[in-house]
Amino acid sequence: MDNHWQMTLQAIIIRADGALAETEDVRRRAFAQTFSEAGFEWSCDREGFALTAKLGSGEARMAHYVRSILRGKPETQDLSFLIHAMHRRASKLFGEMLSTTAIEPRPGIRDLIITARGDGLRLILVSLLDPKDTERLLTRLFGDRGRTLFDSVLSGDKEGKGECERLYTEARSALGIDPKHSLVIEGGSRGTLAAKAAGYSVITTRSAFCRESPAFSEDSVCVDDLTSLLAARDRNPHDPLTPEDRADLLAMLYRLHASKCEGLTGLDWSDQMKVSDILKTKGSAVKTIEANATMRALAHSFRKESVGAMLVLDSKGCLEGIISERDLARGIDEFGMDLPQMRVANLMTRSVVTCAPDDRVAAVANVMTQRRIRHLPVVVEGKVVGLISIGDVLKHRLDEVQLEASVLRDVARSRR
Repeated sequence: MDNHWQMTLQAIIIRADGALAETEDVRRRAFAQTFSEAGFEWSCDREGFALTAKLGSGEARMAHYVRSILRGKPETQDLSFLIHAMHRRASKLFGEMLSTTAIEPRPGIRDLIITARGDGLRLILVSLLDPKDTERLLTRLFGDRGRTLFDSVLSGDKEGKGECERLYTEARSALGIDPKHSLVIEGGSRGTLAAKAAGYSVITTRSAFCRESPAFSEDSVCVDDLTSLLAARDRNPHDPLTPEDRADLLAMLYRLHASKCEGLTGLDWSDQMKVSDILKTKGSAVKTIEANATMRALAHSFRKESVGAMLVLDSKGCLEGIISERDLARGIDEFGMDLPQMRVANLMTRSVVTCAPDDRVAAVANVMTQRRIRHLPVVVEGKVVGLISIGDVLKHRLDEVQLEASVLRDVARSRR
């Protein structure tokens, strides 16, 4: 391993609630039980629950749902008391569930902790959970030795806006080193922005409860999980890593940190190129298919339209999912002769990564490379305005290179 990388990276900071483990699923269940005990009907999917995290504190999230159910009721002292009481009950249930619910570390994180400690790196855990819940989580994940895996554990006594910022400021004090010598593993966009604001390089492992696409930028590395950073290998992300895999994972983190997490693509892209430039050439038409269409109909459509992916839109024209030839191949392997009559909804990808017309092609190419995505819907205010493929991106870059070469030839000729 390159000594320069080892000398530069001295510590890894891991976010407990999101990057270390998915705790939001437990919190959602605590909310559901609280509402049930209170006699209210309440249901919320992962994406909807994730959106309320932007409200800040747990009590603010509870207030949002209570007011939604009691819409039209005046803001009285009794309502405030109800919200406060339900939040306290949900918090108590959350703590109890952390101690009893089967929770697994995010893919690759346990291997990273073991390998990083063996390589002499310092490990800091930051958590928006209160100290007792953080301890419960560590015990549930790693047993009684969980706390000893980290040089320092920083938790919040309260939740609210700015809490992420406070945690990363405290982490800087706890380490006593310049943030440029540390790397943060985050689980969502809110924490990622706070860590970057504190001067850290960040790798975001997308939480299932934070599926929103982060703002594309050159200093963003966003993957489904740490195992996605390894070279393409046919494995379940939850399978344990081999010693070689662990070494490769740590080596990749060293490399990304050395490059300030400026992405995985080495192409020299123009700053002026945007997704809208591709759409001007390609057009905005997209091929779609209904969610209840059969897989046989999908295969016919792929052949007829000569495309490798189709979008699934709802009745309002909003993006519901995407399905590709890769999904079709996976379906053949998993379901065999039963596949032709299955519905598109059964195999399509629902958590779709999207981009916007003003996104730089360099950043989009970076995301497509990292996440091994071949097709990216272009969305404006929830509406699909186009679809670009990795082939479109590379062709656009090739056209630009050829244009640059032509200009240079003309310049050279004029100087003869």
